Amino acid sequence: MTRPTAILLLFLFIHTLSAQGDRKKDARIEQLKAQKVAFFTEKIGLSSADAQHFWPVYNEFFAQKDSLNHLRWEIRKNLQDNLQQLSQSEKTKLMNQQIDIKWQEAELDRHYHQKFMEILSIDQVIKLYEAEHEFKMRIIRQIREIKAEAN
Repeated sequence: MTRPTAILLLFLFIHTLSAQGDRKKDARIEQLKAQKVAFFTEKIGLSSADAQHFWPVYNEFFAQKDSLNHLRWEIRKNLQDNLQQLSQSEKTKLMNQQIDIKWQEAELDRHYHQKFMEILSIDQVIKLYEAEHEFKMRIIRQIREIKAEAN
C-alpha cells in the first residue's frame, strides 16, 4: 500500500470519527495522536532529549504532508465530481497539479529526511520509517474493524 493511500485512509478514519460528534471526535483525535507519540517513541527508542528535538520537527513535517494530501484529495474529488463538465484543458491542469503535488511531497520527504538525520541516528531514522508504516497498518485495521461493526 502506498503512503498516500494510507494517509487517505487515515483521513477517512478521522472522517468516520466525525459522525460521533465533535467532542468525541476531538477526544479520539487526541487519543490517536497520543497513541502515535507513544508508539513512535517506543519503536524509535527516543530518549527525552531526542524527543524534545524530534517531535516539533516531525509535527511540522506531518502538518505539511497533511496539507499536501488534503490538497491532492480536493483535486481528485473535483475531477471525480466534475469529470463530464470539465474541459480537456481543465482536466489536464488538474492532473498536472496532482503530479506537482507528488513532486512537492518527494521534496518534502527529502528535506525532512535530512532534518531527521541531524536529530536521530541512522538506526532510529530507519525505525521511524518502520514505525510510520506499522502505525498506518494499525489505523487501517481499526478502520476495517469499524466498518465490520457498522455492517
